[in-house]
Amino acid sequence: MTATTDGSTGATLPSRAAAASETVLTTPVTAGVQEAAAHATRRATDFLLAQQDAEGWWKGDLETNVTMDAEDLLLRQFLGIADEATTRAAALFIRGEQRADGTWATFHGGPGELSTTIEAYVALRLAGDAPDAPHMARASAWIRERGGIAAARVFTRIWLALFGWWKWEDLPEMPPELIYFPDWMPLNIYDFGCWARQTIVPLTIVSAKRPVRPAPFPLDELHTDPLRPNPPRPLAPAASWDGVFQRLDLGLQMFRKVAPKRLRRAAMNSAVRWIIERQENDGCWGGIQPPAVYSVIALHLMGYDLNHPVMRAGLESL
Repeated sequence: MTATTDGSTGATLPSRAAAASETVLTTPVTAGVQEAAAHATRRATDFLLAQQDAEGWWKGDLETNVTMDAEDLLLRQFLGIADEATTRAAALFIRGEQRADGTWATFHGGPGELSTTIEAYVALRLAGDAPDAPHMARASAWIRERGGIAAARVFTRIWLALFGWWKWEDLPEMPPELIYFPDWMPLNIYDFGCWARQTIVPLTIVSAKRPVRPAPFPLDELHTDPLRPNPPRPLAPAASWDGVFQRLDLGLQMFRKVAPKRLRRAAMNSAVRWIIERQENDGCWGGIQPPAVYSVIALHLMGYDLNHPVMRAGLESL
């Protein structure tokens, strides 16, 4: 593929693509279609102009899936600040988003998704929904059919580990010493995007601390085999990416056992400074939920009281 002075690529389209392109270019557009397109354009323009602030900017709601509300309830439970009004409102929204088959989707109109369904289910349990209620039983049955908690994403299992519903030992090791990696070293925090590293750094503190709050109830109904909730995973071939990362994780687990305590403590303190330096004026981190909730948890684990200005601002940003 080559560049040309007119901005085209200079590439020759394959015969199928060329034929399709020719069809699009030569198909006549009827007056009715042109009129409909012009009408749609005018409506869209009028709508956007109506939403514009007098100063020239736009502001709108950015909606996401129920994991945000579910994780908010989990965060409040972890910090000991759950209140009835917030719990009731979040649970009402989560129930309203449940699909007929008992699941929750990650996007509007999408199919049921395992990790999203697990988090929504646990949040409703925290809100007082009984596990044998019809809507809950449908959800738990679907979760078991898809492999249970063991098949969920890492972030979901981290949330569950905070309450002892999953073992920290069965999660990837994330050492806080990563904060010391220079930018030329593989896996240094600046190898990751802005939002990702602002999530990873606080999670290294959480991973090092491995906190467990008392679980208000068991979650046996979300395991395919409650007697073996954390089935061991066989090692993948060493030449595969799975195998590489599995062996890297084994090495990091060994490092955890021998890492000098002074080094680990210094690394966590450096991570705390890194987190606080990147808090935005409105209290959030990166303008999104994941780094904000994990930063609040990490700082709390490092001794920051909920009334500390950094913590207050972080919680208010959520």
